[in-house]
Amino acid sequence: MYEEKTNNFSIRNVMIQFLFVALFIFILIWLFPMKSDLKNAINGINKENNVAVFYDQIFNNNVVAMKDAAKSYYTTERLPKTVGETVKMTLGEMLNQKIILPFVDRDGEQCDLVDSYVEVAKHENEFVMKVNLKCAEQENYLLVYMGCYDYCQTAICEKQTSDVKQPVVYPTKPVETKPVVNNTTINNVTNNNTTINNNVTNNNVVINPPVKPVEPDKPDKPTDPEDPKDPEKEYEWEYVKKIDNSHWEESDWSEYSTTPVQADQYTAVRTKTTKQKVLVGYNVTTATDKSKPIYSTEVKTIGTETILTCNKYDYVSTGETATGDQWVYVGTQTFYEKPNQAGYKYEFVRFVDESCPNNCTSTVGRIYKVWKLSTKNLSEYKCVEPVYQTIPLTTEVKKITGYETTTTKTPVYETKEVKTYSYKKRKYVTSIKEDKKWSTYNDTKLLNDKYEYSGQKREK
Repeated sequence: MYEEKTNNFSIRNVMIQFLFVALFIFILIWLFPMKSDLKNAINGINKENNVAVFYDQIFNNNVVAMKDAAKSYYTTERLPKTVGETVKMTLGEMLNQKIILPFVDRDGEQCDLVDSYVEVAKHENEFVMKVNLKCAEQENYLLVYMGCYDYCQTAICEKQTSDVKQPVVYPTKPVETKPVVNNTTINNVTNNNTTINNNVTNNNVVINPPVKPVEPDKPDKPTDPEDPKDPEKEYEWEYVKKIDNSHWEESDWSEYSTTPVQADQYTAVRTKTTKQKVLVGYNVTTATDKSKPIYSTEVKTIGTETILTCNKYDYVSTGETATGDQWVYVGTQTFYEKPNQAGYKYEFVRFVDESCPNNCTSTVGRIYKVWKLSTKNLSEYKCVEPVYQTIPLTTEVKKITGYETTTTKTPVYETKEVKTYSYKKRKYVTSIKEDKKWSTYNDTKLLNDKYEYSGQKREK
């Protein structure tokens, strides 16, 4: 009997101890995670961080793309001319001018086309370009310093990093949750199917609630005048009431166009998508017309010919003379008859008393000065070195080099969905007028009707 009790007690103790050991191990496993669990948790954290870094990299690349596009666009002619002057171009304008390709944010949505912009300001010795990009959940900007430096390859260029700190993209701004205004929730669909900030609505209308401009500070309320106690004079006081007729004015809806329009607090936008035929290219066919040949002219040699040519021309004397146009003095001569010979001219000098040597009838001689008209040899311009030359004889021959072709262009259309935009503008018109009345002191009816003393009084 003793041995049986001993065996029963031993088995029970072993079972109890085993249960305690198993429970202890389970508690240890529950309290202290295993190495694989820790590794999986760390990998999950790293994965989330890598995704965040990837999204930030996409945003930074978009900012740099805007910067590079603006640098190529702002040539010397487009930069501001005076110190303090700025020029600005929105992302929407950059897309319209095709100087940058469209891009999206981390959620695949288009970034803000108005609040995303590039602005260039002129300073004393350089330009500072601010590149601001605003998307749904991020808004960053960087500054680029540009000018005419010694190392520029063009008119102006970006300042080297050794001269200025590298432009840094500032930390992103958290998206603020705006309050509900007139049953229209910001960034959420309301009962009237109208959303804010470019959300698509059931009636294709996107409206941002207009922000009422801040009214100027009202002047201090005039103090109540003291009631004079002059029994001999009666006064009346001027009361003033400001009536605010300020209101919003809206324009008519514009015609639909394909130009994107960004909604803001002053612009309401509606869109519609229609299927339209869009020209995508042409089918070009070319046909050859054999009845319309194209000719070219070819020169061929058919023989030779010997001709007399001249290597040199010169003046050659003809052996003849001609009367010149100058008188040459010959001398004095004695004549017993009056001289009259062609080609000569005479000038009488004096008489001489002597006999005529040839038994002439006159016995008185006359002395004359004599001039003779000059003569010149005649010549002609002629060939002095004739030579024979052999030249080829040619003729023109027509031959067919091709045929006229007819090109036909047939337009090719595709039916595509085209998104069009219509918008209307609104503006806040401030209209405050004063209503003035004169009455007795402490006119409770006017005071209760929100009239105030202006501080002016007059004698009745």
